[in-house]
Amino acid sequence: MSNDPRYTAYLESQRRAAQWTVFLRAVAQALQSRLDVDELRQTMRAAGMQAAQELALPECETLADIEAAANRHWSQMGWGCVALSEQPDCLRISHAYAPFAEAFGAEPPDWLGSFLEGVYQQWFLLLGAGNALLVRFEGRDEKGILNYRFGR
Repeated sequence: MSNDPRYTAYLESQRRAAQWTVFLRAVAQALQSRLDVDELRQTMRAAGMQAAQELALPECETLADIEAAANRHWSQMGWGCVALSEQPDCLRISHAYAPFAEAFGAEPPDWLGSFLEGVYQQWFLLLGAGNALLVRFEGRDEKGILNYRFGR
């Protein structure tokens, strides 16, 4: 991904003030020194669910509507973009260009992915999905895309 000119152009357009990088790395280190990985994931998921309350999606009729509404939020915030794709047994959520590497270094901790897990979970709850379906972080691929599964 780092050799892709679109990625470089996107990152250049999203540059943030240096004080946030120092602050965020310090917060991450403090959290890691006090919490185990499960607690970190739970904390980030809860933070994501809280953020989703502030970033509520409008009513959406289709999956394309949900994707477009989410991408409007992400674009305004400089948080990349999401692609949603229906699979036989679940909904795949692929989030590209989340600013984790830029804020936390080349190898951001995987527990950060739980933040977006919480955002997507809360959005689907607010859209009426109910509690039986869950969003689960499945990891980062070789291009840095964060992958999630929404289903049973």
